[in-house]
Amino acid sequence: MDFGEKREVGREILSLSNLLYRKIEYDKKKSGIYDLQYVQGGIIKYIKENPQKDIFPRDIVKRFCLTRSTVAGILQKMEQNDYIEMQSYPGDARLKKIVLTEKGDEASQLVIQHIQRMERLLVKDMTADDIDCLFQLTKKIRENLTEDLKCSMKNKCYAKKDNKEANQS
Repeated sequence: MDFGEKREVGREILSLSNLLYRKIEYDKKKSGIYDLQYVQGGIIKYIKENPQKDIFPRDIVKRFCLTRSTVAGILQKMEQNDYIEMQSYPGDARLKKIVLTEKGDEASQLVIQHIQRMERLLVKDMTADDIDCLFQLTKKIRENLTEDLKCSMKNKCYAKKDNKEANQS
């Protein structure tokens, strides 16, 4: 869609994200899974596809590039809807292992099918080289954003520390 506007990568990514979200929501309604959000489906898939691994909230933070507080809210909602159970970890009571419930396990099959169908749609008419190029570009974008965010957060921390010291003088 070219409306004579300047090409902007950020706007294109946001536009694709919005389209992807709308498609997922449409498919979700068709399937009858109304109480499961997109990211919750991704978490269920991640847990289901890693049965040999103990999965903790910190793993979800890292895998999905979310904040700890966001993950805590998502997991709390998933637990309320009976998709997961948070179990104390034997070696460290502070750690809570995320385990699928029976309902979560049943939903996982449908979630995985939807994700696989969406993946086929997204790469339709793309060559293997196109897909490799896409991943190379998104990796660069992710690295740029991560690096800038870390730098910004450090500067913010220093600014707060400088303000505290100035206020104490």
